[in-house]
Formats: sequence, structure tokens, C-alpha cells
Amino acid sequence: MKILSLDSSSVTASVAITENDKIISEKFINNGLTHSQTLMPLVEEALKESDTSIKDIDLFAVTNGPGSFTGVRIGISAVKGMADALNKPCFAVSTLEAIAEPLKNEDVIACAVMDARCNQVYTALFNMGNRLCEDKAVLIDELGVELKKFDKKVIFIGDGAEICYEKLHEVIVNCEIADESIRFVHASSIGRLAEDKIKNGESSIESSKLLPFYLRLPQAERELNNKNSLKKEI
Repeated sequence: MKILSLDSSSVTASVAITENDKIISEKFINNGLTHSQTLMPLVEEALKESDTSIKDIDLFAVTNGPGSFTGVRIGISAVKGMADALNKPCFAVSTLEAIAEPLKNEDVIACAVMDARCNQVYTALFNMGNRLCEDKAVLIDELGVELKKFDKKVIFIGDGAEICYEKLHEVIVNCEIADESIRFVHASSIGRLAEDKIKNGESSIESSKLLPFYLRLPQAERELNNKNSLKKEI
């Protein structure tokens, strides 16, 4: 099964073509440009580099969140557009699970963390590829309390790794930051997860059913709700 995978849910963007757990082509960028500028050119580069026609893709996979609201929407919209035009199936992968995927063979607590600002992170914990909790948004101090319960090494991985390490390394003595080469989402991880999940019985979906997964309301919606609440009080 040939899979085209995309991620634009955080500060980086990545595209990969995988087949039978093998990386055929992968593109990764972390240059601060908006994903609407970079994502589709990365798709074109990956297809050209691997001499692959978009019509040869069997499945389109993408991270559906948590993460940047705009970034998640860009990735999902790109996949929906390609899959719908070709009448091909889609598969959604948690951004946090994709972040932790490089540590799936290590007997550690893989603490996937994305900076959610305001001293909060989006996080999920994994051990040997097994999920230990659901994706959630928590205060960094609350995450520290949870991690103290484990007697294994904790590895922070994701764009929130440095801030979590800085605030928690004195509390969580046996912890470290993942190497920068694997710290951010790589689309090949999405492809591997999608293929494994399908082999284990999970089903792909139609492009029309591909939706973002948000742990919090977008900022604009939160601000609107706050304004409406103030109006009611007045």
C-alpha cells in the first residue's frame, strides 16, 4: 500500500511517501513560513523525487490534531482535496501519537508535548508504542505531577520538549529531551502508524469524514464566547 502522508499541525511541515513500512521519499521543513505556502510544494517535490504519480497513491494520511488550529485545517484540507479528486481513502492520526512514534521501540515514557501557550501543553504518554493516556491539554505543573508516578526514564519529545524540560527536570530527575533529529513530527511516522493501524483492523475513511480534532476551542471562538458572557453579565 502506497501512502502519502502530511503534517502541518505545528511549527514544522512534512510530507512523506511510504510503502510497506519503507520510506520512498520524505520532505521536512522548519523555516517559519506559513504552511499554506510550503505544504503543497513539498507534496510536489516528494512525488517528483520518487517518480510517483499522485494517481498511484492508495491512501492519504494526515495528522488531525491537536495542534495549531490553522495548521491542522491546512493539512486536512490538502488531503481532502487530493483524496476527493482521486476517490481515494483517508486516514487520520493523532499528532501526539505521530510525535512519539520514533520512540516506540524504547522502554521509556515517551512524553509527547506540544506548546499550547499560557503554561499549558497538549500531551499524551506512551510506552513501547502503547498509549498510556488520551490526548489532553494540561498545565505543565500538572504534567509533572503525573510523570512523577512512573519509575522509568521520561523523554520529552515534540515542540514543547524544551519548555517542559526546563520547568520539570528538577522534579522529574530521570528525564531528557529527545534528539532534535526526531523531536518534531515527520510524515513517515504518520505513514507507518496508518499502515500498522489498518493492518490491525482499523478502517480508512472517506475524505468527507476527515475532521480536525481540537482539545480547545480556537482563540477567536474563545474570545467571542468571553465577550458574549460579559454582555450577559451587563
